Amino acid sequence: PTATPLPTPTPTPAHTVYPLTVTDLQGRSVKISARPSRIVTLHPTATETLYRAGGVAAGRDSSSRYPPEAQSLPTVGSAYTPSIEGIAAIQPDLVIIEGLTQARLIDTLQKLNAPVVVVRAASLADISRSLALVGKIVDRDEAAAQAIADISVRVGAAKGLVTSAKKVLILISDADRNIYAAKPESYPGAVAGMLGLTNLAAGLPDSGPYPGFTTFTGEQAVTASPDLIFTISPAPAPAPKLSDMLPRVPGYSQLDAVKASRVKEINPELFLQAQGPRIAEAVEEMAKLVRETAP
Repeated sequence: PTATPLPTPTPTPAHTVYPLTVTDLQGRSVKISARPSRIVTLHPTATETLYRAGGVAAGRDSSSRYPPEAQSLPTVGSAYTPSIEGIAAIQPDLVIIEGLTQARLIDTLQKLNAPVVVVRAASLADISRSLALVGKIVDRDEAAAQAIADISVRVGAAKGLVTSAKKVLILISDADRNIYAAKPESYPGAVAGMLGLTNLAAGLPDSGPYPGFTTFTGEQAVTASPDLIFTISPAPAPAPKLSDMLPRVPGYSQLDAVKASRVKEINPELFLQAQGPRIAEAVEEMAKLVRETAP
């Protein structure tokens, strides 16, 4: 008689064993004594990473507006000036911060006697590492791995939509109407790089108030002659959008891209304020605009 095949066992997800020591995105060794249940996130990148990895926060910074379920949480000040007293009142057993803008807070936060973990989102690799790290800490390895895979698939599909290398500038201005271009090392620059776009600010020194951006004058723009321009306008209406201002800026007004309306606003939340697991949405948005406006 033919032997009845044995059923294939369903793999049991591995659970995190505590105490646990991890290395965060700042290269710091951090000990997690037990599964955290009162987590405070102090930056949109931290909040979105935690939720995308399957975790839940107990408190957040006032700048974190996504996901919607985080909106009902108590706030503990802004990402720039969090309230140590407000954080302490929540009695956190884990604090998550963002490395590029908040590393200066580490020493102060460590006085709370809760582990402080740093995440970062300067690249797709950073985002994947941050998700895996947080997923391990909150015992949601499987959810984090699924998130990483989903992001990778969506980014790969968006890359396939852009078939020719275009020369681009990604611009932002400050209150004094100085104009800065995103370098490849910036988050919006990283998104452009994933799509194979030629970034005309590559190799220039950082300058101005935005990390990874460089001053870019009208004269430089004329010499660079971009095929496409993306603009970021963080201030809400009635503040003017940078895309509407460029036709009145000397040098920029002469560009073929400006004359032919190949200037497109990109979402300031996705590209500037909430860098992190929604990078797939940012790549998809830029790819769609390239296809719509490329000469």
